Amino acid sequence: MAKIRIRFTITSGNLETAFNFDCQKWISHIAANRVKSDELLTIYNGKFPASKMFVLDMLEFLRTKDQHLDNFLLARGGIKQDDLLSIENDDVRQLLNRDFPELVAEFANSETVKKVIKRRPGKVDLSPLVADRENR
Repeated sequence: MAKIRIRFTITSGNLETAFNFDCQKWISHIAANRVKSDELLTIYNGKFPASKMFVLDMLEFLRTKDQHLDNFLLARGGIKQDDLLSIENDDVRQLLNRDFPELVAEFANSETVKKVIKRRPGKVDLSPLVADRENR
């Protein structure tokens, strides 16, 4: 079974340049140390944290682990004002569910987590609508 690869992508607003790199180690690091768990929860819920310090901390951690990222950032002069940042949220959720179930349980009991309402199993009989449509 392949390991989950979580990609963090930097895309420039001006140029058609993008760089993505694996940030699985960093997410495991903040989950294991329970640091910035509110921002980790934001990622878990499918959004990217607004905090600039969060992004800078993440880049600094990843930069020390990935020489390609370091070279990329040096060549372009760091993160620009109009850069678009994205992360694969579903993969983050899967990683945390698998490796940190107790943290996910805390998230689930938190009031800030969106509650998902699932449909009941079974089929809906749409025949009355079809008959109504034919009458028009």
